[in-house]
Amino acid sequence: MLDAFEPIAEPEADVPPWAGPTGIEPIRPARRTSRPPLLDEPAVEPAYTDEPDQDGASRGGRSIRSRSAAGRRRRSRRRLWYAGTVTLVIAVIAGAAYYFGRPGPRPGSDIVTTLQGGEYRTVPNACRVLPAAMLSQYLSGTGKSIQPYNQLDQSQCTYTVDAKPTFRLLNLTVQAYQPYPGLIPGNGSATANAIYNYSQQQQQLAKPPKHTPQPPATIVPVSGLGNQALSAVQIFRTGSITDRVTVLVRYRNVLITAYLEGQVSGGFGPVSISSLQAGALGAARAMLAKVKAGPAIGT
Repeated sequence: MLDAFEPIAEPEADVPPWAGPTGIEPIRPARRTSRPPLLDEPAVEPAYTDEPDQDGASRGGRSIRSRSAAGRRRRSRRRLWYAGTVTLVIAVIAGAAYYFGRPGPRPGSDIVTTLQGGEYRTVPNACRVLPAAMLSQYLSGTGKSIQPYNQLDQSQCTYTVDAKPTFRLLNLTVQAYQPYPGLIPGNGSATANAIYNYSQQQQQLAKPPKHTPQPPATIVPVSGLGNQALSAVQIFRTGSITDRVTVLVRYRNVLITAYLEGQVSGGFGPVSISSLQAGALGAARAMLAKVKAGPAIGT
């Protein structure tokens, strides 16, 4: 026990070094030393947050870029959606225009799929229509038959004279058109098919396709010959000069084409347009008479 009157010993002299508060230092967590990543180990990017720091700037710069990219993707998707919608609408409109504007029969119209009364299934043989005297007159000489073609509904025959000073070529074609519903104007009947092809041939005579040697024809209508008829005059200038007259006739569902041409250069000729026209008209009339004499549907 200590005496109250005994002087207090100096603390630094009497206290052992381990007993004071300064004898033990506070323990700190050990700091892990950083190591470089291994070659096969992917580098780990630090995580960012969107919380602002004390300066008010966002510590999530990468997140801002991610939001911008997401916005761009959303706008791109909207643009693709709008473009797809517009394309679909245009395709629907184009399809409807093609369906309702095509030359075939409209929905609900009377479609004809068989030959009707008065129409023809077969045609005469074109090489057996013109007698020898008529051929000699039109060709100004004895004609030779070349390139014969004959089927039940179509026949073609070509006659030629090639002896200076005369060159003539007569071509005679006849065809009975059949019903063709859905791809021609009107109800698709055989007569409608013949009417359509008559107009197509007339258009090609008036305005031949580009890059062809055929010149535009001078066309005049011919009355009193079938249901429709025309005469077309063409002058070919392809090294030599050749005059051609074409007569086109439609009778019901039958088309008759007769053309007569003569060369007027290179030691051949002369030949007049009127004589060519008379020969083409005569051949077309003779063929029409043969067609009318043939059997028609319902007769």
